Amino acid sequence: MKTDSDTQRRAGERNPWDRLAEDMRRIKENSELSYAGLAQRTHYSRSSWERFLNQKQQPTRLVIEQFARAAGHDPEPLLAQLDLCLLDPGPCGPCSPTSTAPEHAPEHAPFPRTAPPTRLAPADLRTLALASAAGMLIGTVLTAAVARAASSGTR
Repeated sequence: MKTDSDTQRRAGERNPWDRLAEDMRRIKENSELSYAGLAQRTHYSRSSWERFLNQKQQPTRLVIEQFARAAGHDPEPLLAQLDLCLLDPGPCGPCSPTSTAPEHAPEHAPFPRTAPPTRLAPADLRTLALASAAGMLIGTVLTAAVARAASSGTR
């Protein structure tokens, strides 16, 4: 059971998701970009930016990178914050640490927590590239064989 001191301590803390959203909103304001301006400079819509910056949807690494580029900002500090967010077990987004949820109800997040994406090793990338090239070559050979058979059968 939570005590009053636990609630007071948690009420004064800002979770990493709040800090990330606040920093992104601050950067947006400093760069004088509107949601529509962000949409014009990125692959995301105006409504997507509204959801990301108001914590209705979890931003991904790609979202953060495109946001930083559009705002003329270094993405690394925001990406580091995102990594902290993904590790944070506490409440996030519109969840309030002082909410009056029933004792048996688990704390929830407005979006699922996922581990940061892993990067493929160079050897794995080479293997993937070779497999893709082999598949394209086989497809080309089969297409040529079918075309040749079709053209010789119509004469």
